[in-house]
Amino acid sequence: MKLASLDIGSNSIHMIVVETDGERSFEVIDRAKEMVLLGRSVFEHARLSDDAFRAGISAVSKLVKLAERHGVERTRAVATSAIREAANGVEFLHALTEAVGLEAEVISGREEARYIYLAVRSALDLATRPALIIDCGGGSVELIVGDAREERLAASLELGVQRLRARFGPGPLEKKARKELEALVRRLAGPVLEAARSAGFDLVVGTSGTILALGQAAQRLRGGAPSPTLTGQTLGLDELRDLADRLAPLTPAERVSALGLDALRADTLHLGAVLIERLLALSGKQRLVLSSAALREGVISDMLGGARDERSSAELGRDVRRQSVLELMRRAGQTGPHPEQVAKLALSLFDQTRELHRLGSRERMLLEYAALLHDVGQLIGYERHEHHAAYIIRNSELRGFSELERELMAELARYHRKARPKRRDADFMALSPRVRRVVRVLAGLLRVADGLDRGHHQIVRSVRVERAGRALLVVAQATADSELELWGARCKDKLLARALGVEIRLEVEPVASVTLETS
Repeated sequence: MKLASLDIGSNSIHMIVVETDGERSFEVIDRAKEMVLLGRSVFEHARLSDDAFRAGISAVSKLVKLAERHGVERTRAVATSAIREAANGVEFLHALTEAVGLEAEVISGREEARYIYLAVRSALDLATRPALIIDCGGGSVELIVGDAREERLAASLELGVQRLRARFGPGPLEKKARKELEALVRRLAGPVLEAARSAGFDLVVGTSGTILALGQAAQRLRGGAPSPTLTGQTLGLDELRDLADRLAPLTPAERVSALGLDALRADTLHLGAVLIERLLALSGKQRLVLSSAALREGVISDMLGGARDERSSAELGRDVRRQSVLELMRRAGQTGPHPEQVAKLALSLFDQTRELHRLGSRERMLLEYAALLHDVGQLIGYERHEHHAAYIIRNSELRGFSELERELMAELARYHRKARPKRRDADFMALSPRVRRVVRVLAGLLRVADGLDRGHHQIVRSVRVERAGRALLVVAQATADSELELWGARCKDKLLARALGVEIRLEVEPVASVTLETS
């Protein structure tokens, strides 16, 4: 089943198209947006200008046609503060229905916050770490505190960047005006953030186009290549302060040339930088985690009954990650039994060698998911598919994983096959010494597990690990001739032996195969 949601916002009109089995999870198969800037005329003149009115109808019309071409069965559209506050907002909605046959509903700031919470909950693992979520739109800023189970606090503040533009202007922000803006943020957001700290949160999540644009600008200043996905990456308070200092004194044209900003955001992003820097500072945290999931994903979650989830927090956290991994496997065509078999054997080896590697549950989880994804590079081609897999993992929107976790899984996929980590490998050497050791151990376990299913026929049913002095005896319990699997594991055991400081010996123990008879 395919669904679509449209977010008629004060900055942009967004749409996502998703595919779902009708249960809680969904996969985004298309995204589109038109940056119409409906809020610009509303916050300056209290009504949609004729140009904004026509542009809004045209944009929605295009997006609805795109949804129809996807064969979408149900589309839901919501409109936020610009339409809510425009004197001719109702007229716009009537014209929209007449033009495209779509009835959009105007939602309150409180409803907007709820949808944003559902979106972030579906994209990040909040099972063990409640979050303060900041969404910065054109008309309003939503602040939400919640975890995987429930929303604890929500507020909508009139601090959107188009609203601020109407007050402070698009040009250079003088020191006096900047102090006035900072005081406004402190006055409106200070009490809410004080209540948020009382409710308790471990991390800050930033979503919306303004915050993601700031994340992209920070990437450019770091000198790194722009990442196709910002979800899970972080933006520091110092970086935000630096961006605010750089952007404030410039004209919009100078902001475009200096930081490569989208010209349509250049007249508001200086205000957004000051705003988000102050919000993060008032939160008491030093970094925020970026999330591309926003209101439209929350609308889909609500359509699927996401607000009434009775699973435990731990289950919700696991499901966010597992579902995103399974979606990527499906897109890459990895649907056979081999990935599951490799994951099963790798986890068994991990559990039986704990006294040697002393790694914990987080590393075990990443080993499992890396094992499931280790062959996704075959979507591009078999040759060098380990390199292709690392690229795909790094650049896919794997929900629930931090930037470091995604990088670690990419490294495991990269080293599951032929080459071992070397000092000339820039991505590997960019990791801390501790994480490099984790990569060596987990990649070593993954290589042996992959070798034990060399023929992709699941002949090795299980493994037993025993200590034999300085050696580690790995006994493969097999149901048939396992010469190929034993050879595959022996070709790939050197990395694990070095990582654990042992010699590895591989043996086979025949076991009877089980045949199910049907009557």
